[in-house]
Amino acid sequence: MKFRSYTKKEVSTHNTRKDCWIIVKDKVYDVTSYVEEHPGGDEILNNAGGDSTEGFLGPQHGFRVFEIIEDFCIGKLKD
Repeated sequence: MKFRSYTKKEVSTHNTRKDCWIIVKDKVYDVTSYVEEHPGGDEILNNAGGDSTEGFLGPQHGFRVFEIIEDFCIGKLKD
Protein backbone atom coordinates (compact mmCIF):
# COMPACT_ATOMS: atom_id res chain seq x y z
CA MET A 1 0.00 0.00 0.00
CA LYS A 2 1.39 3.39 -0.99
CA PHE A 3 0.82 5.99 1.67
CA ARG A 4 0.07 9.59 0.97
CA SER A 5 2.20 12.30 2.56
CA TYR A 6 0.60 15.07 4.62
CA THR A 7 1.92 18.36 5.95
CA LYS A 8 1.48 19.33 9.59
CA LYS A 9 -0.84 22.08 8.36
CA GLU A 10 -3.07 19.54 6.56
CA VAL A 11 -3.23 17.33 9.65
CA SER A 12 -4.00 20.31 11.90
CA THR A 13 -7.37 20.86 10.20
CA HIS A 14 -8.61 17.46 11.43
CA ASN A 15 -8.91 18.40 15.09
CA THR A 16 -12.44 17.59 16.24
CA ARG A 17 -14.38 14.63 17.63
CA LYS A 18 -16.03 14.12 14.23
CA ASP A 19 -12.78 14.46 12.26
CA CYS A 20 -9.76 13.42 14.32
CA TRP A 21 -6.31 12.81 12.91
CA ILE A 22 -3.16 12.40 14.97
CA ILE A 23 0.55 12.08 14.29
CA VAL A 24 2.59 9.35 15.99
CA LYS A 25 6.26 8.97 15.09
CA ASP A 26 5.86 10.80 11.76
CA LYS A 27 2.92 8.66 10.63
CA VAL A 28 -0.58 10.09 10.20
CA TYR A 29 -3.61 8.27 11.61
CA ASP A 30 -7.31 8.97 11.10
CA VAL A 31 -8.71 7.86 14.47
CA THR A 32 -12.14 9.47 14.01
CA SER A 33 -13.95 6.12 14.17
CA TYR A 34 -12.10 5.24 17.39
CA VAL A 35 -12.75 8.43 19.38
CA GLU A 36 -15.95 7.17 21.02
CA GLU A 37 -14.38 3.77 21.81
CA HIS A 38 -11.15 5.15 23.30
CA PRO A 39 -10.78 3.68 26.82
CA GLY A 40 -9.22 6.94 28.01
CA GLY A 41 -12.26 8.94 26.97
CA ASP A 42 -11.57 12.38 25.55
CA GLU A 43 -7.84 12.12 26.24
CA ILE A 44 -7.50 11.08 22.61
CA LEU A 45 -8.67 14.57 21.62
CA ASN A 46 -5.88 16.36 23.55
CA ASN A 47 -3.63 16.31 20.50
CA ALA A 48 -6.24 16.05 17.76
CA GLY A 49 -4.77 17.51 14.61
CA GLY A 50 -1.28 17.38 16.05
CA ASP A 51 1.54 15.23 17.34
CA SER A 52 0.38 12.60 19.84
CA THR A 53 3.65 10.68 20.00
CA GLU A 54 4.44 11.53 23.63
CA GLY A 55 0.95 10.69 24.89
CA PHE A 56 0.68 7.60 22.74
CA LEU A 57 3.94 6.18 24.07
CA GLY A 58 2.89 6.82 27.69
CA PRO A 59 2.63 4.08 30.32
CA GLN A 60 -1.18 3.94 30.10
CA HIS A 61 -1.02 2.07 26.79
CA GLY A 62 -0.41 -1.66 26.68
CA PHE A 63 1.41 -3.46 23.89
CA ARG A 64 -1.81 -4.15 21.94
CA VAL A 65 -2.27 -0.46 21.13
CA PHE A 66 0.74 -0.66 18.81
CA GLU A 67 -1.09 -3.27 16.73
CA ILE A 68 -4.44 -1.47 16.81
CA ILE A 69 -3.07 1.90 15.69
CA GLU A 70 -1.79 0.55 12.38
CA ASP A 71 -5.37 -0.08 11.24
CA PHE A 72 -5.87 3.69 11.28
CA CYS A 73 -2.72 4.69 9.40
CA ILE A 74 -3.48 6.82 6.34
CA GLY A 75 -0.05 8.17 5.50
CA LYS A 76 3.14 9.78 6.65
CA LEU A 77 4.25 13.24 7.59
CA LYS A 78 6.02 15.24 4.91
CA ASP A 79 9.56 16.28 5.78
